[in-house]
Amino acid sequence: VTAAGYEYNVDKYEFRLSGLLNYFKAKELTAEECERFLLFGGECNYLLHLGSDFHLHPVKEYGAGGWLTATKFLRDSPANWTDEDINDLLDVAEAAVNESVEDLQLRGRVIRKKRAIGLIPQANQVLTREALDDTVLRCQSQLQTMNHGTGPNVPFCAFNGGRDVWVDVGNKRVGVEVLGSYLGVDASEVLHIGDQFLNTGNDYAARDVCPCIWITSPEETTYILKTILRFAGANYAIDEHEKEEAKKILAGKIKTSSSNVDFGEVERRAQAVQEMDVFTGELLVRNNSLMKS
Repeated sequence: VTAAGYEYNVDKYEFRLSGLLNYFKAKELTAEECERFLLFGGECNYLLHLGSDFHLHPVKEYGAGGWLTATKFLRDSPANWTDEDINDLLDVAEAAVNESVEDLQLRGRVIRKKRAIGLIPQANQVLTREALDDTVLRCQSQLQTMNHGTGPNVPFCAFNGGRDVWVDVGNKRVGVEVLGSYLGVDASEVLHIGDQFLNTGNDYAARDVCPCIWITSPEETTYILKTILRFAGANYAIDEHEKEEAKKILAGKIKTSSSNVDFGEVERRAQAVQEMDVFTGELLVRNNSLMKS
């Protein structure tokens, strides 16, 4: 479940996830294993699955087996949203973000997507954390005044993305709830792992529907996933070195000098950043070597 929302333009998601998808291909996952990988883009708006060709494909929305049809019974399912309610929310959010840009004299620009409003930095500029948080709080406050103080008619998430601000239609609570219902997985069997659990983050809402773990680094995520595999009965052992690394991670003392760094992958990702606008999803240069067929 990710905030990145490019509608159903699968090549843009693949560009962002090219390292993971190439890894799946290198491991020669079976068709059944590939089908288990799903991606919810835009918090809860665009559902995709991994095919046996190691490419992402949109999941059918309506009709028999459609994820929107199957989850319409859920109160906050995107199947129940109207275009009018969506645009009303986006109009208020856009006005609030523009107010922040003017009042705080921010060197940023406002963009509007089909189901999101974004504040992103101008070229070669940086928006401070305080300015980003202030914009988020302003958006949250003004959205809650809609409909005489009851808030908008559809769920939303206003959050500080670290370098930008986004106000999305929907949130990760809805994403987790809808995905769990569609797959027939009870909330007690779901674990949401995220790094943005403050009230200006976009993982906070997921706490309403399932257990969550607040992580602070990729190393901590790796340790948690390996632990889950062991608890699930997978034949995987954590060696003494990994145990010591885990203690340092949990103590906030992450040792990086002993990490095995794939410098080729680092270079590939650095090149990818130069060729895709991660804010808008615009592919500036298409380099086929980044996501091999």
